[in-house]
Amino acid sequence: MAKLKNKNSDCPGDDTIGKVIDFISKTDQEKIKIAKAFLYPLIRLLNIGLKYVAKKKTPYKYAVTEMVRHALSSTGNDHEYFIDFSKIILSRGNLTAPQVEDVHFSGGKCSVQMSDNSGEGDAKPDDISMLLFYNVSKLEFICYLQGSSRSTASQQYDIPEHWAGDVVHAYITMKSADGKLVSDSQYLGDYIAN
Repeated sequence: MAKLKNKNSDCPGDDTIGKVIDFISKTDQEKIKIAKAFLYPLIRLLNIGLKYVAKKKTPYKYAVTEMVRHALSSTGNDHEYFIDFSKIILSRGNLTAPQVEDVHFSGGKCSVQMSDNSGEGDAKPDDISMLLFYNVSKLEFICYLQGSSRSTASQQYDIPEHWAGDVVHAYITMKSADGKLVSDSQYLGDYIAN
């Protein structure tokens, strides 16, 4: 390997290039650790939602890569990152996405109101919703892999009592009844559980 010669004092020499490469790799390693820790509990959901797009990787590794690229940003302080929950990808596919009208938390339940958009694209009434709820302060997930069908206008999901007053991020995706098609996941927003 050829050594770089620093003829101009404004250009980095060998020692500076090595430091920059070390910094980049350490930064990426930290981001990968955060993404892995966040996504690991979701492997079952990722295996369904990303199995058709993760060509040369496992669905989990694909999700980690996408989270590092798109959903983790620096706070401006060294080695501190924040998660942009709206950019996390849990599912990616060609099935028509659900049409969510309203999400409401009340009495230990989350109610999801959807319009039946069966017939749009390849959407069918028996497509099944999958939902994910993430409690930021408790670092806990609730995942429903067998939610209600697309044709069900109102869906209710149990939320633990100890989540009351906490911020909860919600996601939804659809899968076909035979499991061969999935939609892109949708971030429904953040809510206060009560």
